[in-house]
Amino acid sequence: MKELDDQERLTFFVDQIVENEMVWLLQADDGLFAMVEDGEINSYVTVWPTVDECKSAAKDEWLDYAAEPMEIKEFLIWLKELDEDKILVGVYPNAQGKILPFHPLELKKMIEGAWKKSLNQND
Repeated sequence: MKELDDQERLTFFVDQIVENEMVWLLQADDGLFAMVEDGEINSYVTVWPTVDECKSAAKDEWLDYAAEPMEIKEFLIWLKELDEDKILVGVYPNAQGKILPFHPLELKKMIEGAWKKSLNQND
C-alpha cells in the first residue's frame, strides 16, 4: 500500500473509526497508553484507525504494548478528559512515526460531525 499523505491519513482515520465505531490504542501492562512528545512541551496519546495498523506499531519502545480497542462513544468522552488534562492526540502515526497532531476538542468535533452524518445516512 502506498504511503498516504496527511489529508488521506486523516480521512481514512475518521472514516474507519466512524464505520467500525472503534478506535485503537497501544496500552502497556501498567495501563498507560503509548504516547509521543514533540520535543517542545507537548505530549500526544497515539490512536490508530484499525487493529492491524495499531499492532504494526507495537515495536521498539512500544514492543511490550498491546492493541486495545475503545468504543467511539467512550473515545469522545475521553477526548474531553484529555483536554482537561492538557494532553493532545497524535492521530494515526505513519511508518516513520509522524503523527497528525490534534487538540482533543478539535478531533472530537470532527469525529462527532462525521459520525452524526453517517448515522443519518443509515436511517
